[in-house]
Parts: sequence; C-alpha cells; structure tokens
Amino acid sequence: MNTRILLVLSAVASIAASGAMAQQSQSGTTSGQSQQTTIELPAACRTAAQASVQGDTMQKMQDMQRNMSQTMQSGMQGMMGQMNETQKGLHEAMMGMNNPMMTGMMAKDPDVAWVCSMIPHHQGAIAMARAGLKGADNAESKKLAEKTIEENEKSLKELVAWAEKHAQSENKNEATGSTK
Repeated sequence: MNTRILLVLSAVASIAASGAMAQQSQSGTTSGQSQQTTIELPAACRTAAQASVQGDTMQKMQDMQRNMSQTMQSGMQGMMGQMNETQKGLHEAMMGMNNPMMTGMMAKDPDVAWVCSMIPHHQGAIAMARAGLKGADNAESKKLAEKTIEENEKSLKELVAWAEKHAQSENKNEATGSTK
C-alpha cells in the first residue's frame, strides 16, 4: 500500500469519531446552541479531495470512519454526561471540524488543500466562540469571543470565495489531466 493511502487511512482512523459528533452537533441533539454553526466543506473542496484519492480508498475510509465512529460514540456518552453546556459545545465544535479539515487537506494542490482545511477550522472557531459566549460571565471573555466570531466570519467568506474559484479549476484540471 503506498504511503499516501496509509496516511489517509491513518488520518481517518484518528478522527473517526468526528462524523458522528458533527452530525449530532449539527442536528442540535446535545447542546441545542441557539446559533448553530454548520461545519462542512464547500462542494468544490469535497470534489477536489475526492479527485485526489485513488481507487477504492474512499470507500475504505468511509467504512473505517463508520466503524470507529460507532465505537467512539458509545465510549463518549458517559463523558458527555459529565460536561456542562459550554464544555459540550466546545467539544462538539472541535470534533465537528476534524473530519472536514482532514478531508480538505486531501486536495492534490497544496494551496487548495490548505484553504480547504482552513474553512472548517474557521467554522469550528466560530462554533467554539459561540459555545464560550453561551456560558461566559466575564466581560473580557465575551468581548474576545465576539471578536473571534467577527474576524473568523470575515476570513471564512474570503477562504470560501477563494476555494470556490481555485478548487473548481483544480477539479477541471484533474478531469482533463492538465496541470496548473
């Protein structure tokens, strides 16, 4: 098995619980945050990542993630019960951004991989700041969280616009076999 496939499988195994936690977070079944932040990749980033994965590797990754997610989810239930609402929100945001970040990094083009990984990272930062605001009682902490949301929303718009432009051109190059 080549090194790239091993890296992909290893990365998926290390973040396998993310999918279940992200789905749980996005459906609002645990913390019920009033302003949910959806953590997901733009379609162009998903396509760029999928285009770089060879053969049946994508199916293997999905199968491994599904199996590991089921195992991790059952183990997390006890710990989640001991967390306060802010901790649950922080945990959900962190878990929710891992899988999309790892998927984004699989784009063949290094620039596209970096930007596509940063999109869910910024979405996660926004979700974490919102979770922090939910339980915050310190004025300075609240101000920092609000600033984090504002700055990351601005950066997120720029990253998404760049990815939609450049990841799409990478996808076209992959389909035609041309280079940049």
